[in-house]
Formats: sequence, C-alpha cells, structure tokens
Amino acid sequence: MYTKKIRIIYTLALLLIAINANGQRRYCDTYEDFLEGRWMELDTIHVTCHRKNLEVWEGGNIYTMTTGNKDTDKILKKKAFAVMLADTLYVNCRNLRYEKQGFGNGYAKGRRIGERSILIVNKIIGQDANVNQFMSGFMFGLIGSAITASQQMKQQVCYIISSGADNQGEIPIRLISDDLMDLMIVRHDDLRKEFFEEKKASKRILAKRVIPLLEKAGLFEQYKKTE
Repeated sequence: MYTKKIRIIYTLALLLIAINANGQRRYCDTYEDFLEGRWMELDTIHVTCHRKNLEVWEGGNIYTMTTGNKDTDKILKKKAFAVMLADTLYVNCRNLRYEKQGFGNGYAKGRRIGERSILIVNKIIGQDANVNQFMSGFMFGLIGSAITASQQMKQQVCYIISSGADNQGEIPIRLISDDLMDLMIVRHDDLRKEFFEEKKASKRILAKRVIPLLEKAGLFEQYKKTE
C-alpha cells in the first residue's frame, strides 16, 4: 500500500513537472494576446543566438526560434509577436517599425516595463541614422558607409513597444530619446540629473546608460503590482 502511494505521488510529481515545462515554452500571435496572457504552448523550441561574446548591454534581433515543425517555424518567423522560454521573453523584430524603418528578421530579448509596455535593445535606426550613413557614403564612399553601419550596430539603444499592429501588420515602436526618458523619470530628480550629466545626446540614450536609470526608478517592477 505504501509503495503504491509512493508511485502515485511520484507520477503526480512528474506530471506537474511536465505541465510546468510545457508552460515555459510558448508563444503569442499579437501584442494584445501578450497583454491578456493568451499563449500557445510548444512541446519543443530551440533558440539560436547568432552572435558570440555578448556584452552586458548588447541587444539586437540576433535570436532565431525553431521547433522542427515547418508550419510552426513559419509562424514563429513571420507571424508570432513574442516567445516565452522559461522566464525569458523574446520579441519578434520582423514587424517592428521606427520611423518606417525595421530591423529585419529575428528575435530580441524583451523586458516588461510599466504596466503595458515592453522594452527591447537594438541598434539605432530611423531618419537620423539614415542621414548619417548617407553622408558618410557621400563623403567617403563605400568604406565610410560601411564604417558608419558598423558603428550603428554597436550603438545599442532602447525601444518601447506599447501598441499592437496597424492595418499593414506593422508595430510602431518608440526610441527612448531625451524627451521620452524625461517623461519616464519625471518624478526622480536625482535620476534625471544623472541622465543629463552626459552632454552628448548620442551617448545619453545608449542602453548601458538608460537601463540602469530605469531600474533605479523601479519601472521594471510596476506591472507586477497590477497583477
């Protein structure tokens, strides 16, 4: 009798572990699904990072998600909004747009911030970045353009996702620039002072400077209080 009970307890324990493991591999189709917790479970998922020796604040759409199932892999590449693996959130960058420019295929790590937003780190894009690359190409040719592109890859900045896709399936994102950062830490005079101590705007908005200040402001913990 005792042995039978042990077997039942052991079986239930294995079942709970399996359920927990399944819950750690899932994806959602849209930003709205993400907010509402509407996830679809996956039996298997493989995360491949296409960059080695990552620095602490380095981001980018450098992750690929595969399952071994062609139909599911196609969904994860083109349609899915996010993947959750254990406690790590990955956001699909394929449809993200800043000033009508995108990052291309691949996933970037994301963090919940505030009550309804997600923060990702990626390279600097947009109109200013395009102008800089054009001017380098105009003045110094292909070599200058290539150098500028390389510098932009290294200039890791923060973007905020706080809305779903438009009619074209594109998801608008916002760069954490001076103006947005000012709003996010408006109640923290000490952090605001620390942020603007850096006189060069291009260095002020780097992820390695922005994220520690947002952590000090407690913005990554706010959403937990509303659950």
